Amino acid sequence: MKNIDKITKLERVRGTQDIFPNLSLIYQKVYDICIKILTKNNYQFVILPTLEYEKLFINSLGLSTDIVNKEMYSFFDKKNRKIVLRPEGTASFTRLICQNKLLTQNNKKFFYWSNMFRYERPQKGRHREFWQLGVEMLGVNNIWADYQIISLICEILYNLEIKDFTFCFNYLGNKDIQEKYKEELKKIINKDKICNNCKYRLQHNFLRILDCLICKNSQIFPEYKDFWTKKDKDYISSLEKLLTKFKIPFYFDQTLVRGLDYYDGLVWEVKLKTDTKELLGGGRYNQLYKNIGNVNMPAIGFAIGIERLINNLPSSFSIFLKKIDIFFFILENEYFEKLLEWKKDLNNKLIIEYNLEIQKKEILNTYIKNLNPKFLVFLKKKENKKLLIKDLKNNKIYEVNEIKLIEWLNTNF
Repeated sequence: MKNIDKITKLERVRGTQDIFPNLSLIYQKVYDICIKILTKNNYQFVILPTLEYEKLFINSLGLSTDIVNKEMYSFFDKKNRKIVLRPEGTASFTRLICQNKLLTQNNKKFFYWSNMFRYERPQKGRHREFWQLGVEMLGVNNIWADYQIISLICEILYNLEIKDFTFCFNYLGNKDIQEKYKEELKKIINKDKICNNCKYRLQHNFLRILDCLICKNSQIFPEYKDFWTKKDKDYISSLEKLLTKFKIPFYFDQTLVRGLDYYDGLVWEVKLKTDTKELLGGGRYNQLYKNIGNVNMPAIGFAIGIERLINNLPSSFSIFLKKIDIFFFILENEYFEKLLEWKKDLNNKLIIEYNLEIQKKEILNTYIKNLNPKFLVFLKKKENKKLLIKDLKNNKIYEVNEIKLIEWLNTNF
């Protein structure tokens, strides 16, 4: 029997990442802040399946998108059905809502925090497995719903101490406006000066050409606003006044179409002055539920790539990382059981840690360096029955009677 080849080098799959402290603590803090804001605004949590049928994304994202053409992880299951690892959340969420008949419930505001998978070139802030926060609002198609989503993005970013951002908007209009725009685009596009990808897009979706960084700089495109109806122009005017009143920074880019075919109406990206790439994106997709579930349901939402978000957090964000409140350094065996009793009476919001075996005092500096506790409590008998406590933050030392220890700690936190 031949020997089985041994793995000589252990490494993770290219495009994935190992997330461990302190980075994992930052992920956790970002998650906590986002969930607190969304819950406060009455958005409800859903969990999406990792596996979906391929046709869901072909029908919703469009054949001309890079995700469908190049980036989906697809395979046949044991019954020869084409399955994919979920590449984005909105199509999966739409299928979830339609299949489970959730369209009639009163609340139509949801969010998910899920890992997504796309086969693309790994780079900073972009991985083949990545995390995404998705937010969806259903059932309302007016300026107030749009503004609520936009202001929600601002609330999340401000709470993450990201302040130097601006919204880049475009208004794609309904299907009729998009078709008129495409017809005009066909007339003026120079087919000899577009890239090979856009030559393919000519056959499937003309609007994808506006999304091409190569052709965007070599072509003159018609102005989208020339195709807006009076109703569209009134809406844009009202939105601009609302954003200006509440001091939300924005500008319009007539070539912004986003990378997915299901968008219509208002679309946007949020950009930072310190990064040329978008931080997040979103918009309206009022026809998506008709395409997937054959129901009329206006919808709007956005998605934030968590990796890119974390890469753009200010350095001051590290002060929010969880730190140990109390480290009990046990120097005598009898205190292991005592501490288990004391923990019941300690403030349950405190983060505490202790050594699980008796160790030499020299190891203490390693604990302090790795855990950075606020208080250090030495559990060792003294003749006066007092225990030594160090306030490492303020560089103070206290002696507290063992009987009063828990009361003292709860009082001083």
